[in-house]
Amino acid sequence: MALKTTSALLVLLATLAGCAKLEKLVPQLSGGQAGGQLAPIGNVSRADIEKSNEPVMKLRVPSRGIETFLTIRDRRGDVVQWFSADGMLFSFRGDVLIETRGLGADLMSSAAPQAGQIASGGGYRRSYFFMDADDQTGRRDYTCVTSTDGSETVTIYGRGHNTRKISETCEREGGRLTNHYWLEGGKVRKSREWVSPGIGQIEFERVVD
Repeated sequence: MALKTTSALLVLLATLAGCAKLEKLVPQLSGGQAGGQLAPIGNVSRADIEKSNEPVMKLRVPSRGIETFLTIRDRRGDVVQWFSADGMLFSFRGDVLIETRGLGADLMSSAAPQAGQIASGGGYRRSYFFMDADDQTGRRDYTCVTSTDGSETVTIYGRGHNTRKISETCEREGGRLTNHYWLEGGKVRKSREWVSPGIGQIEFERVVD
């Protein structure tokens, strides 16, 4: 029943967004990346989204020119899977991204902290397992530390949220990356998280809880 409900919501969002001019559509992706045309989201209002009474997340992938909606497909313990109308899938544990599917150069799995550990500060290890340009699985291990950048009001679909921004800096021999999290209470309201060398960072915004 949950899968049927979320599928209906995605169809509704895609239909509402599809009223925009054709030239505004995100170009069809190819070469093993996410397939199909993604409807633009600019014509979908917060009121449209809230009518569904379902959680909705906004996704942005700068390296792929993707900007679309996600809704929940499944919950298993502390792991929540979000998916898009064209089949992209994103798994989170404790509000932190751990897997992607449908991007091509996907994050296949990861050993990652949860939001509570990131918020508490200190150091820890991260491991990323991803698909590289040759469709081979690569691995990168990092030592990470976090820092609090202070309070920040973020506006998501016309609604302001008072958040605490935390930056996570991860280093390995020959490389460094930084993830960003905007926490509202104990929940990640917005994040920019690294996926793989082929994708770079992607952004998530929780529109409706």
